[in-house]
Amino acid sequence: MATSRRILYIFSGLMLIILQVSFGARVVQLNNLPQPAPGSYFVTSAPLSNGTYLVWNGDEVFKQSGMYEDNFIKIAEGYQGDPAFIAVSPNGNIAILGQGYLGDLYRFDLANPQDFTPDSIIGNISHFYGAFLDESLLILDVGKPDFTGSEIHVISIAGGKTISKPVISHSFIRPKDMVIDKPPYAYSATIAVDRIQGWVYIMDSNPRELRRFLISDIINAYNTNSTLNWENDGVLIGEPGRYFSGGVSGITNDGLLIIGGSEGFMMPGGIQEVNPINGEILRVWDPAGNQGYYSAFYNPIGDSILGIVNNAGYLIIRSYTEECPECIPTRKSIYEAGTNICLEATGVEIPTNPIFRWSKLGENIEANPRIRGINCRRLLISNAQPEDSG
Repeated sequence: MATSRRILYIFSGLMLIILQVSFGARVVQLNNLPQPAPGSYFVTSAPLSNGTYLVWNGDEVFKQSGMYEDNFIKIAEGYQGDPAFIAVSPNGNIAILGQGYLGDLYRFDLANPQDFTPDSIIGNISHFYGAFLDESLLILDVGKPDFTGSEIHVISIAGGKTISKPVISHSFIRPKDMVIDKPPYAYSATIAVDRIQGWVYIMDSNPRELRRFLISDIINAYNTNSTLNWENDGVLIGEPGRYFSGGVSGITNDGLLIIGGSEGFMMPGGIQEVNPINGEILRVWDPAGNQGYYSAFYNPIGDSILGIVNNAGYLIIRSYTEECPECIPTRKSIYEAGTNICLEATGVEIPTNPIFRWSKLGENIEANPRIRGINCRRLLISNAQPEDSG
């Protein structure tokens, strides 16, 4: 004779987070994000053309197994250094891995990944961040050798080894061999290239001053061995001190700037979405809930932001939509195993156009195939089992 089982389901065991935003979104914690290799402190990433992310931990290179998936597959190793950046070429064929302060730039074949060989090194220049201007030119934010500021370099990677020339200058009179000069005592930041609008976004992270320059002006300055002026040639975005210090790391499909970082050392941080036309901050993300310093990477194919804070990864799916379950809510405390449980958020002040995020005792429940409506007002637990007890 079959015996019935009963489970105790405590509603207070579920935690409901209400985020007041005006669009559908979903946040997924990446428990399997690769961690820094021995001798490295960070991991860095870059978007790929299939909606996934490439990740480098200072030795090994990984590809995300599928869009939005929490699984990363090692595809190469031996690329040593504390990772500064990964830049993927516009055609998606190669990536440049930037070693950071030690300066090595590694060429990485995305179509045919290989372990490191000495031929992988195409140049050496101490740097903070880099991005492709076009298929052959790389733009870098570089700290000055005397630690008095930050410069912007352009590197040609055509033909293998690199050749750098000066591009942007804070003043028209510049010291010999200056490459790209920001204001005195400027700090480095990420660089974003908007090929659709024709802009490059560059930040001085000391006053947190953000400017944009025409791609064509930068390339012309490189070709003519001339320099651009920080104030005269760069268009100021918003007011200095308004945005996080990390700099722009991507431009969304709806034209917004993705800016990670923080307000300063030991100050609150997160990921901002900024309208570049009027400088307005539209949204601030802090999926870890700790206001830490975030590195942010945007993938336009999946419309997702990969946020990394304290080497923990979170995937923000901006355009996520979920078909919410149609069920009749119940308000009991004890349910019989095998039944369906429908819970509804009530008794709290719910803002206009919210999204919801349910968890159990503070733990992620997205991997449970019997649960639907994690980002809805109503949560449906099908065929409830004793392990669902809270």
